[in-house]
Amino acid sequence: MASAQMCTPDTTIKVPGFYPSQLADGAVGVAYNQTVMILSFKDTSAIVGGSKQKVTIDSLKLTKVIGLPTGMGYVCYEPRCIYLPSAVRCIKLNGTPNQAGLFPLKFAVTAYAKLNGFFPVAQPDTIKNFSILITGTSGVATLHENNQLSVFPNPTKDVLHVAHQSGIQPQILSVTGAVIPVNWETNNGLWLAHTQDLANGVYTVTVAGVNRIWIKE
Repeated sequence: MASAQMCTPDTTIKVPGFYPSQLADGAVGVAYNQTVMILSFKDTSAIVGGSKQKVTIDSLKLTKVIGLPTGMGYVCYEPRCIYLPSAVRCIKLNGTPNQAGLFPLKFAVTAYAKLNGFFPVAQPDTIKNFSILITGTSGVATLHENNQLSVFPNPTKDVLHVAHQSGIQPQILSVTGAVIPVNWETNNGLWLAHTQDLANGVYTVTVAGVNRIWIKE
């Protein structure tokens, strides 16, 4: 991690959050460079005096990017990785990955805010809806454990990818446990389903007794 001054923010972003919603794929031994835009949230909820209260955010500090493949890191473009709600700023995920797989990422942040405009509050949070797919020299992403089930993007709208070493076709279950019929395609060990016709909501993806929660939006 380092501070630098080489980033052109996307000023068309108006909704607070982290962008893009899906990160670019990479490959072992190939330099990776992905810009992530951040527009800090203006308010959040914090536990104050034992109760949840709404507070106004002064700044958002990125404390760590968790889950990057070995050989990769991140670069902040703001001093101490602190981002203000007033404008879009960015970081870069870069490096040369040396392991293949699907890597779910977590952006650990701390929101610094004031309650009632006076009392300082620090509220930790984690942004979890990102992953990077790194393919190996054969063009296939491997999983690190036999029972690992990877579902991405999550959440997603149109296309769902599922990776599991068992080779068994995944199933999508509703909240009541009913199997949702979809057409699955498979390529290089990855399963793909077009999900644009499914109702928005929370589903379970299951393969060989391993389950993951998936959100359709």
